[in-house]
Amino acid sequence: MGNRRELLAGAAALSGGVAVAGLASCGGGDSKTESTETVSTVQMQNDAAIVRTLVDLEDSAVVACAAIGGELARTFGEHERRHAAALRRAIGELGERAPTPKPADEYRAAFPPLRGRHDELSFALDLASTAIGAYADALGKIATGAVRVTLAAILATESEHAAVVLGRLGRPEVPAAFVTGPPPQQDSG
Repeated sequence: MGNRRELLAGAAALSGGVAVAGLASCGGGDSKTESTETVSTVQMQNDAAIVRTLVDLEDSAVVACAAIGGELARTFGEHERRHAAALRRAIGELGERAPTPKPADEYRAAFPPLRGRHDELSFALDLASTAIGAYADALGKIATGAVRVTLAAILATESEHAAVVLGRLGRPEVPAAFVTGPPPQQDSG
């Protein structure tokens, strides 16, 4: 790869074009026209419906982090609050109304019992793994470029969360390249 533009274009191809593709035209003088995105009203409504589901996932994660407790969970909880806020803004930019969070008790009712630090870390890993799968799935369905960029950024953060928690559990932080499902199960004994 000879120059910055080729490097970015190659990175965009490797990452499925998410987020990086828009950077490929930065700094060059070759393009005389700006790229415009055309997304129909129906596509925007579909995007908003998908993002609403992700907002609920983030709202649940905020409550879960509070239930887990500890400095790591506080840090992750702040990330999840920011994710939810970014997703709510995205819904508004799509011309739709963002949902309000459910009562915390409603989320907590679905949480497993947490009987110690290992359970808390395992639950945190489940949260991150669920989010990774949800965002990866959503990226392929979203038509709006700006929303895809937001989802890709959140997906990266959720992947970082999973790596940190795996490390705290004494497991490999990156169990395999391009992991797309739940992490491999480790014997507990």
